[in-house]
Amino acid sequence: MSLPQREHPEARAELREAARWYEKQQRGVGQRLLDRTREARHSIVAAPQSWRRRPDWDRDDPAVRVRSVAKYPYDIVYFATDGEIVIIAYAHESREPGYWKHRVDT
Repeated sequence: MSLPQREHPEARAELREAARWYEKQQRGVGQRLLDRTREARHSIVAAPQSWRRRPDWDRDDPAVRVRSVAKYPYDIVYFATDGEIVIIAYAHESREPGYWKHRVDT
């Protein structure tokens, strides 16, 4: 049985903003970001414990993990509980490390 996913509202907003930005650069590229993100989310659901732990996260509960989005400089930052997968950020790989940490407890 696969776990349901829940996105933090700020995570959802940042993904939408990134897709809009890419779409402004070139038609179709924003949609490809959304498609690649969806593919990465499916792989998280299939094996949530398989992806690497965030090296800048110093707590074990929850164990925050990261899954890269293919061909884009974004990571899906998430943690899994017994009942769901919580996506807390769609983080650009080279911007503001750790900005999402406050979202873990919300």
